[in-house]
Amino acid sequence: MRIAGISFKRVKKSRGRAAAAGLMVLVLASVLTAACTEVPNPTATAVSFEPTPAAPGTRDLVLAGASAADLAAFAAEPIELPEGNASNGEALHTSLGCAACHSVADDVIVGPGWKGLYARAGERTELEAEDYLVQSIIKPSSYIAEGFTNVMPAFDYLSDQELADLIAFVKANE
Repeated sequence: MRIAGISFKRVKKSRGRAAAAGLMVLVLASVLTAACTEVPNPTATAVSFEPTPAAPGTRDLVLAGASAADLAAFAAEPIELPEGNASNGEALHTSLGCAACHSVADDVIVGPGWKGLYARAGERTELEAEDYLVQSIIKPSSYIAEGFTNVMPAFDYLSDQELADLIAFVKANE
């Protein structure tokens, strides 16, 4: 049957060819996509990554070219903090996000409130209150108070002055 000079047989054939060509393009694209996909290659043994945080102040030693023995000796020494500034510690409490989990009162948000924390810290372990708080800040998994979980990130990158300022702020909240 011919209408306006177009044969319906030809239209059917050309539609079939277009559909076949479209299908071929989809198959080819699928093959290329599958060929370019990265397949994970599992290792024979599990790999665990548990970095040890550096003690505050060791970065300066590393930059100065200290040896591994010097670093080990430094890490074994107790941290001698400078005089802290409670006002700077209050600013750090806000800027580091401590306020999201620790109130300055005695109420619990996620972590313990800081009111009276310095006195309680001195009673919890064999450490002095200041040393306990340093450990709780730079390696919070060391001591976890009963009723709390270990969700606090390690602030092991803080300088000795920043640690002293935070502890001075905690101490001022007695």
